[in-house]
Amino acid sequence: MLQFMTGVSGSFNSELIDSVKDGKRFRIIGDNINFHTGVAQARKNVGKSGHMEHWFGSAALIQNVEFPSLSDIAPQRDLLQLPCNTFLLSQSDLNEEVYYMSYLAAPIMVEHFPWLQFAKAAMNEVEDKIPGMNVRNKVIPLPILHKNEQKYADVIDILDSYQKLCDSTFEKAEIEPQKVHIGGDQLTRERFSGARRLRAAAFTETERLERLNPITFELFHLQMTVLNTFYQILCSTQSTESFTLYSQKVRLLRKEADGNDVKNHYDSCKDLAESVIKAYVIEAACEHIGLPDTDIVPENIPDTAQMSSEEIRSWLVGQVSPIIQKVTKSTRNVLNGTYVQEENPDPVYSYGNIVLELGLIFMNLCNIVKNPNRDRLLNVMKYLKMMLKGHNNRSKYALDILRLLCHQFALLSERTAHETLNGLFVNTGKSIIPADLQMEYLVRLTKGRLRSMCSNVTEQSLVKRSSSFYGMNEISDHFDKETSTVTRAQKHKRLSSFEDENKIIKNLRKIRPFLKTPGRQVESMEKAPKNSNHQIKFG
Repeated sequence: MLQFMTGVSGSFNSELIDSVKDGKRFRIIGDNINFHTGVAQARKNVGKSGHMEHWFGSAALIQNVEFPSLSDIAPQRDLLQLPCNTFLLSQSDLNEEVYYMSYLAAPIMVEHFPWLQFAKAAMNEVEDKIPGMNVRNKVIPLPILHKNEQKYADVIDILDSYQKLCDSTFEKAEIEPQKVHIGGDQLTRERFSGARRLRAAAFTETERLERLNPITFELFHLQMTVLNTFYQILCSTQSTESFTLYSQKVRLLRKEADGNDVKNHYDSCKDLAESVIKAYVIEAACEHIGLPDTDIVPENIPDTAQMSSEEIRSWLVGQVSPIIQKVTKSTRNVLNGTYVQEENPDPVYSYGNIVLELGLIFMNLCNIVKNPNRDRLLNVMKYLKMMLKGHNNRSKYALDILRLLCHQFALLSERTAHETLNGLFVNTGKSIIPADLQMEYLVRLTKGRLRSMCSNVTEQSLVKRSSSFYGMNEISDHFDKETSTVTRAQKHKRLSSFEDENKIIKNLRKIRPFLKTPGRQVESMEKAPKNSNHQIKFG
């Protein structure tokens, strides 16, 4: 077996070279691999048996989307000449966000209002993806490096290995060297950029690591940051009223949804948040239309027999839009510079508005990840920059988003800007996911291999094993295909949250959070949560 692994260990390199020969681009993503070595991995020359090891894993992602018609002249424009408003959320940007928030709220209404079932087929139509995004991306794991990204000396060694890989790949493919997009989570991005700055005064292009550009953060960790902010603002263990996020977590027995540790409980926290957001959408719709219950059919329902799918969607989004306009009114006032804090606010009404506004923005970000669209993503980035900055004045992600916007609007060529943004996504063959989520899967795979190596966890053995990952996966997939192997599910299907959402809706109908009642008191809520956008001052 070990001889076989040694035989296929160079397949990752040959596959990368062949892809470049075929005119494909590639990008590189990396992440740390931290694991604990115990008695099972004990070796005489290591010392302590129980300690943490810090390694670094990487993968090359073959890109299928090209933009040959766009200009390759960099920079697009002088960054110093760009007005500041280019990087700020404008009224037109907010109008666009309101439209997409309404578009996401419409299917929720179709799901929970029986009298809207006629619109189900129209809302289920899938949006067209960018040509090339429908093709599965090849993911080529690279050999693991015994480097700790917490040390800049090791980070420079990591980037040196990337530079050598790029140079050798282009040389063997016999094409002119190109710049390669690299990235990782926000902390990895910062360390990569810092390492390049340390080499900025070197004598040669290779030593200056000029081949590795641009360097970006990734979207899955941004999703976790936004969801974590949602929980920090809205989930308090002191708030036990039935309309609060924490109360619904207890009532619905969602024990895994730990708002204090979103990173390690992301899926559970996301499921709970989406259930609460959907329930608030239905409650807002009931209050706006004047319905005592979801089963009551309102008046003025159009005759849809002669309406096209596009007309049905437009009508439904038009019904939802006034609700979202009302929810985002305070943010619009902030942009105008006319926001004034209320003297006698309704904390329940404010809570509901925050759930809807921040929740639908998060759902919009998740929807963009599934259906990549550059204009929508940049628009959401502007909103998130304001929201994260308002929540925490020292937010690193707010600064990273500004950096990304500078690259997209000025520093990179138009072609490179589009290629870079589309490089943040990976088509797995079943769905589109963020590139760093794909890297998380590879890290999990690597740790599984580590556990099977027992005391043979050495730098030499790990490099050999990780070099064969791509070849072994290709052989396994080809064998399964030729033998018509049926892949069995490894876990049960995710349970429907429909009944839980109906329970939340019934509770909210009793409280009526969107019926503004100045001076309404909430005993368990000592301090009402505030919309982080209100902390931003526009001149």
